[in-house]
Amino acid sequence: MNDTIGLGINLTIIGVVVVFLVLSSIAGFVHLVRMLDGDWKKRENRQAQIALEKPQNIDNITLILIAATAATIIKGRHRIHSVKRVTPASGSSPWSLQGRSVLLGSHGVGKLND
Repeated sequence: MNDTIGLGINLTIIGVVVVFLVLSSIAGFVHLVRMLDGDWKKRENRQAQIALEKPQNIDNITLILIAATAATIIKGRHRIHSVKRVTPASGSSPWSLQGRSVLLGSHGVGKLND
């Protein structure tokens, strides 16, 4: 009887130790991934800042397409003073950007009857 109780206690202690070792290794892995993700986000933010600070060069074809789009939408005379990249607000989420993209994409330009 005492051997059975001793065996049960030993088995319980070994089981608890194994469970805590596995849980601590999972927690360590999650912590490592979180640190790597933070480094990746910092690197992406630095690259985005560097890309925004570069002088932007627009070729003539792109500028002609922008002017043609403005003429189609405005349906009259217009003048383009500058072309700037619109960056989303720092607090905007990918969901709001996707919603804005769907909303703006739904405004199709119809065929002109001239």
